[in-house]
Amino acid sequence: MNDIALEIRQTAERSRRWAEEGWPMTFGRRQRPVNTLADAEALEESFPYRLEALSYWHRVKEAGGDAAAWGERAAASLERGDLRDADDALYFAVFLERPIRGSCPVWGPVYRKYKAQTVAGQGAA
Repeated sequence: MNDIALEIRQTAERSRRWAEEGWPMTFGRRQRPVNTLADAEALEESFPYRLEALSYWHRVKEAGGDAAAWGERAAASLERGDLRDADDALYFAVFLERPIRGSCPVWGPVYRKYKAQTVAGQGAA
């Protein structure tokens, strides 16, 4: 279980950097690329969708930080052997990611791996 706890902590670190590292994202009728919070902050004041881009990337930053905190809780719970709390915390990290990243490309695979290991190795959480 230490391997999955380490992977959860690494995922938490990535989650904290979502707004900094970003991903392809466009705004406005002309689909202007604004791929990070820094890009949104650098937009000219006259860009009509500036506030939308800023709002989006600030939500990403907040959700990434919150998901990371839940991930850290999951790792700590796992290290203590509290599988129920670890499961709940990981599930909530996935829940926080879903509205922003859709298919949960960061927390989803970690949660599935955790579930596979706990079901196979130690019984259902």
